[in-house]
Amino acid sequence: MPISMTKKQEIIQQLLASKTKSYQAEVKLLLKRKPTEANEIKKHGKELSRKIDNLIAETMTDWTGNADKIISDVKLINKKVQRSINDINNSVNVAGNVVKLVGFIDDVVEIADGIT
Repeated sequence: MPISMTKKQEIIQQLLASKTKSYQAEVKLLLKRKPTEANEIKKHGKELSRKIDNLIAETMTDWTGNADKIISDVKLINKKVQRSINDINNSVNVAGNVVKLVGFIDDVVEIADGIT
């Protein structure tokens, strides 16, 4: 189904929130002296940035999909990302949370990829 301009804005906002969280995770890891892990998050975050940039460039074209599901799925992933960031900040299973974060970022990229 076609996605309205208002819903497009909401989708972009949620995707940008995901990107912001990837930056937060990268910074937390750098502060924890985990540059390899930070670079892994950065690499996947760059792919998300490319997808967001492409969607912004395509704003005036027709988008198809279930906007409400896209928005709720990204919001849910963002909550999971925040939990992993909090765990990293508290030095809880840092390596495991990095793996989770990469997966969450890739999930958002996949969602963004399926929009147009």
